Amino acid sequence: MDTREKLVRTAELLMLRDGYSATRVDDVLAKAGLSKGSFYHLFESKEALGLAVLDHYYEDRVGRLASGAYAAESDPVRRATGFLDHAAKVAPEIWSTGCLLASFASEAAGSSRVISNALRKRTAELRAMVADVLAPFTTPEVPATDLAEQFLVSVEGSIVMARIHGDPASLARGIEAFRRGLGRAASRRP
Repeated sequence: MDTREKLVRTAELLMLRDGYSATRVDDVLAKAGLSKGSFYHLFESKEALGLAVLDHYYEDRVGRLASGAYAAESDPVRRATGFLDHAAKVAPEIWSTGCLLASFASEAAGSSRVISNALRKRTAELRAMVADVLAPFTTPEVPATDLAEQFLVSVEGSIVMARIHGDPASLARGIEAFRRGLGRAASRRP
């Protein structure tokens, strides 16, 4: 692992555990076993490190969410149900330590326009990916973008419940509850 990657991964762990605001550059350096010189050679500021952490986190977590076997399914309904199966299966592994997007949104977005813009961009990308996958479940009243929004709200709420109760299984249960809601909506279709 190179120095930049070590800094980013260490900062990600600390920011997930302690939050963006509470994570000091000195804490990251101490845990990574690196000097301030190596940090400032690679990053201008904590904000620049935060952006790198956000990018790494997003690519890793969304990459794992998007890489299930469901993605190769040609039938749209089977692809969508496969996505929900895959999401429920990987959710505890992906989000058991929390969600950096939500953490950054609650802490750093208000104080950093750069981080706020990065969050908007990443969230829009994620919403578009989920909307595309869940499109077969749309109705005239509920477009794919609304389904994607509901899915993301379900996941974020489940992350909070998992952290409160120390129970990663809450993540899969939240996704299953979302699925049941889709099933009830589908059964009411004309």
